[in-house]
Amino acid sequence: MRIVHTLRLALPLLAAPLGSLLAAADSSYLSHGEDEGFKCAGIYGSPGEHTGRRSVIEIEIPPVPPSDIALAIFDYPDIDWIGIPVKNGAKVSDAEAKRLGPYISSGGRAGDGDVQRFVICDNETITMDLCSDADMGRPLLNDRDDNGQPRSFRSVIYSDYLMLNRSGIGYTQLEYKSRVLDGNSTDKSDEAWRDQARTSVVDGATLDWSSDGTLKVRYYVNTTGFYCVDAASIGDFTARVDWIDVHGLLPASEHPKMHIYLALTIAYITIAVAWAFMSWR
Repeated sequence: MRIVHTLRLALPLLAAPLGSLLAAADSSYLSHGEDEGFKCAGIYGSPGEHTGRRSVIEIEIPPVPPSDIALAIFDYPDIDWIGIPVKNGAKVSDAEAKRLGPYISSGGRAGDGDVQRFVICDNETITMDLCSDADMGRPLLNDRDDNGQPRSFRSVIYSDYLMLNRSGIGYTQLEYKSRVLDGNSTDKSDEAWRDQARTSVVDGATLDWSSDGTLKVRYYVNTTGFYCVDAASIGDFTARVDWIDVHGLLPASEHPKMHIYLALTIAYITIAVAWAFMSWR
């Protein structure tokens, strides 16, 4: 009986480190509402040439309610380049954009005095030549520097406009651009692909459409960092986000502690066995 009592006392000690090792991946839910569509978490990267498990940010969006969602996925250091700040009808300099700081919101624009930061491609921003018709609905990226040269981001930024349960099971603006506008479809009037379960690869991400209209967006992470998902919609929507890195389902914040947990587990087992033996004697 003393041994059983001893093991009962030791089990809570063993459960602490083992429970941490069995922790689930970082997960969050996105929804319509202030600050409810913006979530971030750390994740270890897996280089593009990596042949084993890949680090991925997976977003699952159900088809109900039908939603049109502007979605951006990026490494947090690149947040200054989400949206384009404009003053007196012209894009402001990079130095001025840095001074304004990041814009974190699910709205369409933000003001700072006589400076506005436009974050969604719409009719107004198309008229201002900040984007084109092919980018309608997508989050705007400040992807050109003061000299008009392409900007180098820390990681690939995924910027897309998702149209769920529309024209079939749904499609995204990047899919439409790839299949129709870029001439990859032989018949531009053919919209049958929108009503088919399919997998599309666009801008560092994979889009998996199921037959019921559920969309899974998988963004592959090549560089370790603190990655954010920003989703905005004028209507209600829900989505689940999982940050799954190359080490599996263990959250990135827990991985550096694995050696500590292992040492503690061995120490607890040793103490428990010694305690049980001494009690038996």
